[in-house]
This record gives sequence, C-alpha cells and structure tokens, in this order.
Amino acid sequence: MNIYDKAHELARGLKQSEEYRAFLAAKTALATDPDAKKMVQDFLRKKMEHEYEALAGKEDAAKTEALQRMYELLAVNAKARDFLAAYFRFQRTMADISKIIGESVAEGLDLFAKE
Repeated sequence: MNIYDKAHELARGLKQSEEYRAFLAAKTALATDPDAKKMVQDFLRKKMEHEYEALAGKEDAAKTEALQRMYELLAVNAKARDFLAAYFRFQRTMADISKIIGESVAEGLDLFAKE
C-alpha cells in the first residue's frame, strides 16, 4: 500500500463529498451578493482572531457577544446563512478527518507527552 496513493484517494473522495459540493454551491451563491460576501468574510476573520485570542488565554466577553450579534445579522440573509452552515459543516468534516489521522499515529507522536 502506498500512503500517497491513499492520500490522493482521500482528496478525490473529499472533492466528491456532499459536504464539499454543498460548500462550493453555497460559495457560488454567496458570490452573487457582494455585501453579504463582505460581511461573511469580516465575520470569519473576526471569529478566527477571537479563537486565537482565546487560545492565548485572552477571553473577551464583549467580543464574544459582538460575534454573536454579527452571526444573528448574517443569519437573516439566506445566502450568508447557507454559506456559513455549509462552511462550518465542511470544516467539521475536515477536523474529523484530521483527528482520525492524528489518532492513528498518536503513539509515534507522543515524544512530549507527560510521563
């Protein structure tokens, strides 16, 4: 078995998955509404910044509330709402796959594990 062949097979499977196809369709639909697209981009950028800050131990309740309000505004726009739903669903799929792969080789990557 060649692991690179399996990786390419996985890549093809991802491209053909319902999650990815729905994501691409939602992305295409969102592109027809430039204002919604800009709002989604701004929301995702701020969400990522907030997540990085949270990882660094810099929790900010005001930013969390602001993101929630942004999301509520976006949810009113069908294209933005559908895009975010498809985006988060595809991101979850990618995270699950990454977790499965990571767990399969965890034994070899435990060099820094506490004993």
